[in-house]
Amino acid sequence: MDPAGLPPATRYHLLGPVEVRSACGEQLALGTPMQVRLLAVLMSQPGTGWSIDQLVDELWQGRPPKTAAGNVKTYVWALRRALRSPGLPDPAILAGPTGYHLALDGQTVDSVAFDDLGQRGYSALRQGHLAAAQESFEAALALWRGEPFAGLPGWGVLLSVRTRLQEQRSSLVEEVADLQLRAGRHHELIEPLRSQVDADPLRERPWGQLMVALARAGRRADALATYRRLRQLLAEELGVEPGPDLQHLHTRILRADRELFTSDPRPPERCPPRVVPRQLPAAPTLFTGRAGELARMTTLLLGDPGSAGTVVITGTGGVGKSWLALRWAHDNLRHFPDGQLHVDLGGFGTATQEASPSAVVVRSLLPALGVKTLEIPAEPAAQFALYRSLTADRRLLVLLDNARDAEQVRPLLPGSTGCGVLVTSRHTLPGLVAADGAQPLALDLPSDDEARQLLVRRLGAQRAAAQPAAVDELIRRTARLPLALSIVAARAAARPTFPLQAIADDLAASRGGLAALATDDAATDVRTVLSWSYRLLGADAARLFRQISLHPAADVSAAAAASLAGAPPHLIRPALDELTRANLLAEESPNRFRCHDLLRAYGEELTHALDRPADRRAVRGRVLDHYLCIARAAARLVDAGWQPLDPPPPLHTDASPPAFADHRAALAWFTIEQPVLLAAVDDAVAHRFDAHAGQLAQALTPLLGRLSQWHDLAAVQATAVTVAHRRGDPRAEALAHRDLALAHIQHRRLDAAHHHLRRAMARYDQAGDRPGQAGVHLHLAWLSDIEGDAGAALRHAREALALASSTDDRLGEAAALNALGWSHAQLDEHARAITYCERALALYEEAEDRLGTAHTWDSLGFAYHGLGKHPTAADCYRRALALYSDVQDPCGKADTLVRLGDTHQAVGDHDTSVDLWRQALTILDRVGHPQAAVLSERLAAYR
Repeated sequence: MDPAGLPPATRYHLLGPVEVRSACGEQLALGTPMQVRLLAVLMSQPGTGWSIDQLVDELWQGRPPKTAAGNVKTYVWALRRALRSPGLPDPAILAGPTGYHLALDGQTVDSVAFDDLGQRGYSALRQGHLAAAQESFEAALALWRGEPFAGLPGWGVLLSVRTRLQEQRSSLVEEVADLQLRAGRHHELIEPLRSQVDADPLRERPWGQLMVALARAGRRADALATYRRLRQLLAEELGVEPGPDLQHLHTRILRADRELFTSDPRPPERCPPRVVPRQLPAAPTLFTGRAGELARMTTLLLGDPGSAGTVVITGTGGVGKSWLALRWAHDNLRHFPDGQLHVDLGGFGTATQEASPSAVVVRSLLPALGVKTLEIPAEPAAQFALYRSLTADRRLLVLLDNARDAEQVRPLLPGSTGCGVLVTSRHTLPGLVAADGAQPLALDLPSDDEARQLLVRRLGAQRAAAQPAAVDELIRRTARLPLALSIVAARAAARPTFPLQAIADDLAASRGGLAALATDDAATDVRTVLSWSYRLLGADAARLFRQISLHPAADVSAAAAASLAGAPPHLIRPALDELTRANLLAEESPNRFRCHDLLRAYGEELTHALDRPADRRAVRGRVLDHYLCIARAAARLVDAGWQPLDPPPPLHTDASPPAFADHRAALAWFTIEQPVLLAAVDDAVAHRFDAHAGQLAQALTPLLGRLSQWHDLAAVQATAVTVAHRRGDPRAEALAHRDLALAHIQHRRLDAAHHHLRRAMARYDQAGDRPGQAGVHLHLAWLSDIEGDAGAALRHAREALALASSTDDRLGEAAALNALGWSHAQLDEHARAITYCERALALYEEAEDRLGTAHTWDSLGFAYHGLGKHPTAADCYRRALALYSDVQDPCGKADTLVRLGDTHQAVGDHDTSVDLWRQALTILDRVGHPQAAVLSERLAAYR
């Protein structure tokens, strides 16, 4: 057995010099250096296809010989011979539609085994199984024989994979050191940690571990000297101070904190109840037949009691892949006690782009598994690793519907063989089958008997039995395609007096066919059925159907449909009802509709054939007007200080968006429409509505911010930066950079925040926008406060005040005065802080800005607390709490609850303070705020 616990097999090694060893341990001769490099590229991403052009780029870095493509094929041929073992199948260097790839069990590659062992260790660590975690981490590290791809030039994919693996290795070494410190092995850690900080002096975590080891070994002076050495090094190399964690550790060593000198100074982690997701849509009520496929799925997914595996259901559009997957899933819920996940990947919808794996993980899978927004890593690789870790010890069923290709699915596969995965796709996904062990299930058309059962179930046995020849013809004319059968059955059921033969005759007289579903047999032409339904519509409903196909997303509200049509909602309601009856729309909730992707594709074909380009552009303009107007109205209600940068573009419609009763109604609307609004930004960019895209992105900032949707805010503002640059609008570009910095601050990506704030300031300087400059200084003051530099925060707040005052920006002045007050309070200048905050309070109350008023009452409470005037401080905090509750700002409320608890603690009212801290912790846990861990530690000390 090898360190990963795997049985003998041909092993591929890249954690060191590239080697391949046979099952008996013999090192295989791989041939020339270029052959070794080619094999290394294929090993770097097992299962990923590499085209000839990509391999040429990797091997020659843009300077290939004329014979490069032929050379690649020669190298592949030579490698296949070198890797062939007697009595075993040919080595799995395969050629497929995406190019050459290694079709291996991932665990035969040491880097994949390394990743798997690391994830096992992290899973064990989260569950408190420290010995198992250390065993997995050390087994992972034992796989290393040196630098990845040692001896090969460092460029292209080899450089990126080498860098990633080295970073992962460093993290595991640090995890092992933490576990050894917990076990009291500090004496033997000192020298290895010294070597580690010498080798990589800018990684702060090993320095902290060395300080802890020295302190526990009775060498407190050496621990403090180590901190001074690091501080000097960081000042000389980067011009920065050690991070907050190391500063806190330094303070604890200075104070001889007793808990620091125990084997595990950290309090036991709270174990929240495990979230059991139940995301499956409802079971298809009209499902019939498919007994053989259902039995096959049961064998593939449940045949091995210890392993569920992956099944890929493939077939043409409309053949019933999703219905089959849902039917089996609902029939077998008991086998997956840890829950079910469901995602529509949009691979074959009419959206501009299918759902990316990162977006799926961030917006659907991780939240469903209980991860709060602020706990989600910023980088996609870390998001996928967290998803695999959270699924590693569960028995879940994951339904990935409507996938485009293997690359979209692969990052979404769970981290446990105990999880069952159902994938539906119109493509066969050979890469997923070859490289990831998925089992294919090709879904053919149903049999004649199954098609007849579907029609009988919808039409009724009596009507079908009375017209058997017409039923047979309907089955033949629809080619037994379930989607077409459902549409025909719905039409016939809605007109119970129509002879079924008349419907069959109408089908025979119509021609057409969606390109995506065309076949060699004209009888399988689904466009015939869709066009037949469309031709029976009235003129208004037909026009609205074409217009809805241009909507940015599949979901559309009645109000948005009215904007598409350019008419009031009450006038288009009859058309919506007609489309719903014809099964061309589904009303999934009151006044909210969904259009199937095939129907949207058909509608888009129709509008391109029947409507002028100018008319189509007007439709898109009207719906973007709708979303921009209503998003601006919502933004103003949620944040009274928010103002649009420019007036809206010329309106394309007279349709008025619905009005909101208050900010609560605005937030409720945004919670529903958020995915549509994000799609609208992308759609505006794709069709060159740049002004709409930029202004819609601006309006989304206060809405996404109030809901702590920082990942989406970062994506939207990155798009806004691009659009503003394309338009040559420095003020819009500056605002986008500033709002992008806001997202980075919330993610604590402080270097990125500084970068975007510098860009914002440069653009505001270019535009001569003094209020904009003031806003950037306020963000810099906040950023400096987070970094613990109250002096810098004070300087930026003064700059903001001077700029706001020079332009008579009253709310800008208020924000700057409050920032000045807070910074003075942080510097223990409490009386001066109160003066500034009282000036800010007067301006905010004059403007009726409740959120700004809440912030300022909180600052006043902090200043009065610093003066020892605890009753006054408590009164200020309670005023802030009332306002935060009113404006629905959970984070602001939690911060004030903590500080009010501090005030009660200062006067000896320990019970009240603990109760207030617990209230704050409940809020912070709910939104996934990083301060929850800090507050949890504080509460642990009072248990």
